[in-house]
Order: sequence, then C-alpha cells, then structure tokens
Amino acid sequence: MPDEPRVLSESQGHTACPHCTIQIPADATVCPHCQLAIPGAGPRRSRPLSFSEPPSSAAVFWARYRKWVVALGPVVAAAVVALVLAPRWFATSVRVVDNPALPIQVNESRDGDQIVLRGTVTNRGTDIPDFSLRSIGVVVELAFRDGRRERRTVFPKTEFRGEGALLRNESGSFTIAVPAGGLREIVLSTRIVDLGMGRKLIRPRRR
Repeated sequence: MPDEPRVLSESQGHTACPHCTIQIPADATVCPHCQLAIPGAGPRRSRPLSFSEPPSSAAVFWARYRKWVVALGPVVAAAVVALVLAPRWFATSVRVVDNPALPIQVNESRDGDQIVLRGTVTNRGTDIPDFSLRSIGVVVELAFRDGRRERRTVFPKTEFRGEGALLRNESGSFTIAVPAGGLREIVLSTRIVDLGMGRKLIRPRRR
C-alpha cells in the first residue's frame, strides 16, 4: 500500500487544496494536482509601515489638540471681530449739507496721514462775479474723537475767474487736506460769504 502524502502544517507555508485536499503551497492560485483555481487566492499585500500618520478623523484631531483650541479660540475670535469692526470704529465719515443753490460733489482720498477732499461747487443761483464783495465759500467743519472741533473755509475757483466768483451754472473746484488722526467726521456746506461785512461796493466815477 503506497504511503499517503505527508501533511504539512500551514506554518511551513502549505495548506490543503479545497478540491482534492492535497497539500499545496499557501500562495498558490491553481492547485498543481487537480489544476483547479483556488478561490480567494492571490498575492497578499503587506501594509507599509508608518511611524507618523496624521489624524484620520475629527475625533482624533480634537483629542490631540483640544487644549490648544480651547485656549486660543477666544483670542482668535476676538481678533477676527476686531478686524471686522475696526474700519467702522476708526473710519472718518464725510457728510455734505444739501444746498440746492450751491450743490457740492466731493471725492475722498488718502495721502499718508492726511485725508484729501477734492470737489466742485456749481452755482445754481445768482451771479457772483469778481469784485462783488461777495464770494462763494465751502465751509469745512472737522469733528475729532476727543471732542475738539475746527472750521475752515475754502473758495472754489474756476479757470477764468478768481476764487469764489462763479456766474450762474458755472462750476469751480476746490481741494483741502485735513489730518486723519483722531478725525471722526467731516461736514461740508456751501454759503455766500459777505466779504464787505455788509458794506456796498462804490464804483469809481468816470471823469
């Protein structure tokens, strides 16, 4: 009677064929005896070793960095709120008082630590010619955050006339620079300034 094939343990790299039950190599995909495919057989891939894997989930991240999030969270939130509200807290507003007879159009720009206002005034009322003892003025009122107030007057000028002299439907330009530090509000208004303090201009008589 022939000897039965020696049974090898799986620890020696062999296993039993599910079809003919003869021992075959554990990594075989086809049985060398019955020539049938071994179900589920295939090369085994080993997982590469990793000594520093990043957190794979929010739970792991929270467990590792929870104390830092709790400590720095309020600081970061306060910084974000300050960045959002800072322009509103420290911005300077420009307001124009409506005057249908002398409307203003103004543009605001920054030049270092100064605010530069460039605008035009259009005369929709009576003529204000040269040497009339009257002049069109732009009154600039500055309100600072510490409660101080300043007032300045500038006179628009057209290309062909003196400062503050505008005929009807003529426009004159003006430019004024004011300090930006601590300035809360700028108010612009227009009015006709009496340069003669109520006196009338007496024209010289012809000889």
